[in-house]
Order: sequence, then structure tokens, then C-alpha cells
Amino acid sequence: MVALAGPPASAQVIAKRRIAMATTFDEGAVYHKGQELSVERAEALIRSSEEKFERTARDALIDFVAELRTAGCEPVASGLVAGSGKALPSLASILKSHALVHTAEGELYRRVLVRASEACRIPVLPVPEKELEARAASALGIRPAELPVRLAALGKASGKPWTKDQKESALAAFVALATGQRSG
Repeated sequence: MVALAGPPASAQVIAKRRIAMATTFDEGAVYHKGQELSVERAEALIRSSEEKFERTARDALIDFVAELRTAGCEPVASGLVAGSGKALPSLASILKSHALVHTAEGELYRRVLVRASEACRIPVLPVPEKELEARAASALGIRPAELPVRLAALGKASGKPWTKDQKESALAAFVALATGQRSG
């Protein structure tokens, strides 16, 4: 999670956190683990894991929002890096394809984050990964080629860590911040 505050063109990171929904690969990679099980047992594992992840994400987001509010910041929107939006096939088909297993796990975690944001009454703005840079550049009023410099400055000001997923989260946050300001 990366929280930005201010007008999009000059927004700064005010907080960042990681939500640890799982502590081991087997616990978190439930579709991978499901490949070792019958479809029925895999479905039960995925469903129970998703419920657990949702509780964990919701609780972490509640704490994060409370911290932001204590600092005088009111969340206006949540930007989420989204996948392609294509519907996934049946679970049986997913479990037969390593590529689909990865896609399904990404979608599972996105669903969890959307529901956690909705539980905190924060509107969610999905930003397709393929559009992320163009939409963030537009929100910032800069060319896409200027994004690396802007992200580097943002990361330097916010301190380490500043990983790829945090950079992508910041880009989605710029889009959400700009959209929230236009609608609010």
C-alpha cells in the first residue's frame, strides 16, 4: 500500500505498508497448492484461503486508514493495478495450466484488496496494468517517458524500500488521486 497526499502533480508519499496475507509460499500460492489436490479439495482450499486473506487485508487496511486519519488525511480512493479483465476458465482448467494458476492467484489477491477497500468505504479504481503508465502520466500532466524520474524522486523522498510493486502502487494512486479530485 502506498498513500499519496496533495495535488497529483506534487503529491508525496505519506505512508506505505505491506499487507502480509500469507507467511509461506504454500499458504499464499493456493492455486499452486490446489494443483496437488482434487478439484473439490482445491476449491475448498481456495475459498477458505480467500476468506482468511480478506480478513487480514481488511484489518490491515483499517489500521492503515486509522493511521492516515490520525495524521489528518482522509482517503478519497484506492487505486488498484488490475489484470486484463478476461474471465478465467473453470477451476479444473486453471489447475492444468501454470500460466493460468498465476493469473488466478493475481485475480484472487485483487478481489481481496477490492473487498477490503470497500469494507473501509474507500472507492476502488482498478487501473489495467497495460494502461498504468499512460494513465499515471496523464494524471500527473507529464509524458510517460518522465515517469521514471518522478518515481525515483518519490522513492528517494519516501525512503527504502521502494520496490517495483510500490512504484506500481504509486502510479495507480496517482490515477486514483486525480480521479478522486475531479469527482469530489
